[in-house]
Amino acid sequence: MAKRVLIALLMVTAFLTATPSAQAQQQPPSAQAEQPRQGLRILLTNDDGYGFPFIQGLKQALDAAGHEVTIVAPATDSSGTGTAFNARFGTTLQAERKAPGVWAVSGSPGDAVAFGLRVLYAGDPPDLVVSGPNAGQNVAAVANHSGTVGATIAALDDGVPAVAFSTAVDLTTDPPSFPSAQRSIAFAVKLVDRLARGREILPSRTVLNVNYPVRPNGRVSFARLGTSAFVSTAYAPAPEACATCYRILPVLTSAPDPVPDADRTLLDAGHVTITALDGSWEAHPAATARLRPRLAGLRP
Repeated sequence: MAKRVLIALLMVTAFLTATPSAQAQQQPPSAQAEQPRQGLRILLTNDDGYGFPFIQGLKQALDAAGHEVTIVAPATDSSGTGTAFNARFGTTLQAERKAPGVWAVSGSPGDAVAFGLRVLYAGDPPDLVVSGPNAGQNVAAVANHSGTVGATIAALDDGVPAVAFSTAVDLTTDPPSFPSAQRSIAFAVKLVDRLARGREILPSRTVLNVNYPVRPNGRVSFARLGTSAFVSTAYAPAPEACATCYRILPVLTSAPDPVPDADRTLLDAGHVTITALDGSWEAHPAATARLRPRLAGLRP
């Protein structure tokens, strides 16, 4: 979705210069009072690249909360790569240790997670994979193509629980901005801390897709995965590039989502949304029941 254009380097400078103490002051008193914390071993990834300010900010916040965090993320922006995974056997993948606890992988978010779990954490998996926070919401149909969400699905392949965090973009500003970025990081730490206290971090074969709104209304709601997309693509001829080239352009839609309690609808209303996913693309049993008589009698 042309994320580099949407981000427009947003407020990166302000975010990087914010001190940890300033970020902590923005947390509600209840977030600071929740004690004691049980530290988790966390593989932290994203689709915006290992050096993106949001992932760096979340690592600092999780470290400060007592968790043991290792970044294993794409070397460059890999937005919109979904569940992409390199299974071209014999090809190479570059993984470079950029700093203590920070690895850059030349591949998709799924490649980064798989490498991290099967090499860096081989034989001793982390307690949790955390993906994000993404710059832009991953709700409804957009989640199908999200590298941020795709990274959590990759974690399922190795049986590791995972959570994807995304921060909604405010498209009413010029350039588009992320006014709730620091608050979303504080919430991510609160949610991870809460998961750490459970007898199990997440149910088996379950990941969470969490989206933080532009203007939170103080409510956190479980939501269903919608089916619409707030942004899509159009294609315009680009003869200045080549005779057969088309430029990809963003198309925004305000059409409501048809799914009741959809994540996109609740997020737009100011809710923090949490949607449990299992990585299955299997259709509802009712759809299979309708197809079964139509295809009866087919022979190989």
